Amino acid sequence: MEILKVENLSKIYGEGGTKVVALDNISFAVNKGEFVAIVGASGSGKSTLLHLIGGVDRPTSGKVYIDGKDIYKFSDDELAIFRRRQVGLIYQFYNLIPILNVEENILLPLDLDNRDVNKKTLEDLITLLGLKERRHHLPSELSRRATTKNINRKSNDNKPKHNPSRRTNRKSRYQIK
Repeated sequence: MEILKVENLSKIYGEGGTKVVALDNISFAVNKGEFVAIVGASGSGKSTLLHLIGGVDRPTSGKVYIDGKDIYKFSDDELAIFRRRQVGLIYQFYNLIPILNVEENILLPLDLDNRDVNKKTLEDLITLLGLKERRHHLPSELSRRATTKNINRKSNDNKPKHNPSRRTNRKSRYQIK
C-alpha cells in the first residue's frame, strides 16, 4: 500500500539570473513498511524535498500524495493542521520555543490541537527522557543532548502517522541527482 507518492515535483527559487532549480521533475513512491533514505551532496535538494513532502513549502509544480491525499489541495490552515497531526519533522537546527520550558515545549502541539494532556503519560515521558529535574528549564539551559531529546519528543508528540526525517536503514534509499 502506497503511503507516499511524489509526481513530477519541481521547486524553483528566484528567476532570471538568480534562478535556482532545487528539484527538477522528481517522481517516486514509498509503500507502507519501506525505509527510505534521501542522500546526496550539499545543495542537491534533500532539504527542499523533505520540506515539500512534509507540507512546509509549496512546489513550483508537481504533486505530493500522502495516504492518497494531494496535500497541496489543502488550504494553508488545513495544511497546518495536517502537518501537526500527520507529519513529524525533526530539523537540523532545533525549533524549540526559547521562552517555553521543556514541559511547555512538549505540550505545545497538543495545546495547538486543543487536545487534553494525559498527566501520567507526560510524567512517564519526562522521566523516560531523563528530564524530570529539568522540566521547568528553558531550552537555553539544557545540554545539547537534552535539547535533542526534547525536540525529538516534540516532533512526535502528536503521534504522526508519517515522519520523513526518522532514522533509516541503508538497504532502501533514493538518491537525489
